Amino acid sequence: SSRWEYCDVPTYSCSELAPEYKCGTASASVKQADYRGTISVTADGKTCQAWSSQTPHSHSRTPGNYPSSGLDANYCRNPDGVLGAWCYVADSSSRWEYCDVPTYSCSELAPEYKCGTASASVKQADYRGT
Repeated sequence: SSRWEYCDVPTYSCSELAPEYKCGTASASVKQADYRGTISVTADGKTCQAWSSQTPHSHSRTPGNYPSSGLDANYCRNPDGVLGAWCYVADSSSRWEYCDVPTYSCSELAPEYKCGTASASVKQADYRGT
């Protein structure tokens, strides 16, 4: 007989629970990389440059180079895992800036789900079921 065993706890990802929320996960590992909303201005109110454009700032973060990052139009995104969603600025005043994207934690979105988060960083540590 063994002293302990793993439990069969159901898991989820935030996007599975609440895809209607257009915000980014606030966790230290995700850093809003899952944001797929339509905010297209920086926190300072500057218009974002389209990801497919190389003017006024040339760059390598293109839809072709980052196909799963949602680099659509000029929406704020985090394709490279920096601190949060950002964009290149559509004028030459600055190269890029962070955006003011709403964030959430999975437990805020769906507290009624009694299961564990499937992410590698959480490892079901948030499970509170019975």
